[in-house]
Amino acid sequence: MDKKQSFESNLKQLEEVVKALEGNEVSLEEMLSLFENGIRLTKECTTALDEAEQKINILMKNRDSGELEEVPFQGIGE
Repeated sequence: MDKKQSFESNLKQLEEVVKALEGNEVSLEEMLSLFENGIRLTKECTTALDEAEQKINILMKNRDSGELEEVPFQGIGE
């Protein structure tokens, strides 16, 4: 695995941060630390999703020639 944690690991940690912040059992200092960690994890997850979207290409069969060609991925609403 790379130095960066996996998307799944980051997402799980982010969920744990949210649960801790929703609870009433952490001090203000702990809340700030959790919030900072949550922001970092959110940025890492967003970056991973952006990189994955950039790598996605759909192979479509050209109706005329029968050959495969790469077509950029079109996300929902694009």
